Amino acid sequence: MKKIFLTGLLLLAFPVFVFGAGDYEPQSVGAGNPELHIKQDGTVSLRSGKVDQIVGSTIYFGVRWGDLPIRFTMKTDGKTIVTKRYGGSAAVPQIKQGDYIDVDGDFFLGSDFFGVQALRIKDWSLQEESGTFSGVIVEISSEERFMLRTPAQQTFLVRLATSSATSITKGAVSIPFGRLKKGDAIPVISGVYDYAKNLLTADKIVVYQAKTDFSPRNFEGPLKQVVSAQVPASLIVTVSGVDYTVKISDKTPVQKKNRSAAQLARFVVGDTIRFYGAVRETEKTLQDALIVDAEVIRNLSL
Repeated sequence: MKKIFLTGLLLLAFPVFVFGAGDYEPQSVGAGNPELHIKQDGTVSLRSGKVDQIVGSTIYFGVRWGDLPIRFTMKTDGKTIVTKRYGGSAAVPQIKQGDYIDVDGDFFLGSDFFGVQALRIKDWSLQEESGTFSGVIVEISSEERFMLRTPAQQTFLVRLATSSATSITKGAVSIPFGRLKKGDAIPVISGVYDYAKNLLTADKIVVYQAKTDFSPRNFEGPLKQVVSAQVPASLIVTVSGVDYTVKISDKTPVQKKNRSAAQLARFVVGDTIRFYGAVRETEKTLQDALIVDAEVIRNLSL
């Protein structure tokens, strides 16, 4: 590789291009020191150029060594590959004035300028990447934002893309932001992560919910209240200190202790009730309501 440092020729070949004091700071976005390398085959590598102007598919940018500013005219086309700082793909229209870029391409001379036909561009200022993460909610704010801690102990702020565009599900149920809680496990959260702001703009959030919580099983406890003894009937039964609303349909077998048929009218508060069924996932997830559609119910006190 042949390194060329251009001095007087540049001052003649380029129109005046002046960086103000403090205007050229590639390190502010993680870029390195400015470099210019031109190989004998005409390929060129430029590092830490600052975009000065964009006209269509042509980008004007410059680098500076001390007090010497150097300007380049860069041509782009459909073959130009653009990447972000952390490796994600981008497109030429995403490059903005003020961005810092690395360029690899073919060097050419214009009538009064030095040019580059860009093959590859790395935009150090593009620090947003699409990504998928997981973690635990450690703090929730009132502005539809929360802090997430990943398994690698990285903590970052999460905000919703928009309330309507962001999908939040817990188990099989779609939930509003207000149903999220500190300590919720998030197996999947995806969106656009801004490295500079340590901020994820989420478009999909999946909250863990154990499927076994909604599998049919046996429950047993004292009858607390007969809400309705007429089918479709409703009872409240306390199981391990927690109240469950038990729904009884015309298809639900109602039995005594010996499994013979029983009448709901004979159920009284304090009776020991055993029932089999599954907790409704939607009501539990959205309202913290424990409702069971009984597949069979037995009064062990009869």
